[in-house]
Amino acid sequence: MNFIFNITKNLKYLITIIFLVNISSYSYAKSNDLTFENSITQAIKNSMEIKAERYRLAAIKHSLGESYSSKDWSSSLTTILNSSNKQTGSQSSYVQNEVTTATLSLSKNLLDGGKEYETRIIAKENIKLQTTKVKVVRQNVLLKSIKSYLDIYSSQSVLKLRKTSLDRFREYVDAANLKLAAGTVTPTVVAEAKAKLAKASYELILAEGNRNNAFSSFESITKIKKIPFDLVLPKIKFDFPKTKEEVVKISSLNNPLIIIAQLTKSIAQKNIELKKTDNRASLNLRFELKDNQSTAISSSTDYNSYGAYLTFSSPLFYNSSSTSSLYRLEKLALASSIDLSEKYREVELSAISSLQSYKTSIAKTFALQSQKNSSLLALNGIKKEAKYGIRTILDVLDAEVDFLNASANLIKSQTEQIYNLFSIKAILGDLSIQDINSNYKVDDKIKENNTKFNVLNSKIFN
Repeated sequence: MNFIFNITKNLKYLITIIFLVNISSYSYAKSNDLTFENSITQAIKNSMEIKAERYRLAAIKHSLGESYSSKDWSSSLTTILNSSNKQTGSQSSYVQNEVTTATLSLSKNLLDGGKEYETRIIAKENIKLQTTKVKVVRQNVLLKSIKSYLDIYSSQSVLKLRKTSLDRFREYVDAANLKLAAGTVTPTVVAEAKAKLAKASYELILAEGNRNNAFSSFESITKIKKIPFDLVLPKIKFDFPKTKEEVVKISSLNNPLIIIAQLTKSIAQKNIELKKTDNRASLNLRFELKDNQSTAISSSTDYNSYGAYLTFSSPLFYNSSSTSSLYRLEKLALASSIDLSEKYREVELSAISSLQSYKTSIAKTFALQSQKNSSLLALNGIKKEAKYGIRTILDVLDAEVDFLNASANLIKSQTEQIYNLFSIKAILGDLSIQDINSNYKVDDKIKENNTKFNVLNSKIFN
């Protein structure tokens, strides 16, 4: 009875273990289910470029608080110890006198010549500039990761074709050897068949190298270690302008490179206005509390005082250094204006080229699909004719090569078509991770250090 109970208990335990292993295997398989969507998402999450730009954006946001420095309150505590020895006519010896003066002041510019206003405007423009740079980096990472995925798909597909073709080439060479033994073909035919087999073997090695390089690039970008050998070509569905005029118009308005050039020009012009504030009038309000104590016998030098002071100051003319600075900033503003014009030209050319490349890839894909179908029909026909002695094995091998090349070229054209489509989106300025993974939420949070600020740096006293 106990024996039966133990068997039942062990059987239940075994079934539980098998169930848990299956659940674990299923979860592992699901977590390693690599798709175009999650591979691009991983690339965005793991990109060091994006993280660095986000920290730069966080740093520049603090410049908005710095822009108020010219009108911010400033405070100081100053203590002066003055020790002197005096000899007077009535005394023959020196008398030591120590005077301690402590001053507490609090001041603020009521008028700063517009410096705070100009600095604040520049800070806001710099924040917009860095925000756009983050967008540019995100688009670049997206394009690199998309190309990396498509390269893997292309190299894997071509490698499969090469392996299948090489197996058939071996069969044809074996058949040629049998026909040589039967005396139906010449040694030259066998030699040419072996030469084609050797070339196919070499092309297979190249295909494996291309696949390995694509794997390395993909792993470096996405940090994904295990890559399956059955990736599928992504299906992309989004609309974009189909005419050259529309593409150029939208890209000239929304392309981030143009926006960066516009902001750079604006900041360069505002730097001129900021420099001019150095030669404008200012009005300062200062509160001061002073205590003066002396060790002299007479206490006439001891006093306490407090008061408020209004200080108005204004430069009388521009000095040579200020004039040179203004000339320098003016030339930089002109240079940024020229850069903007050049950027318009570059983006317009890129927009037209990308649209043309996409249209060309569509036509190319259609033509290669027809070529593949035709070469397959030709290959099957030549195989049948070879059975009846109308065609030779070399004819079959040539037809096999034609079909293989057409298939490989079609795969590459399909990947180029998809990549060109994303390139157009990037030039139009609206390429984002949501075009691939609509459920992905961009997280721009960064790790903050608990920095403590002390009035007196403890290192000074160490």
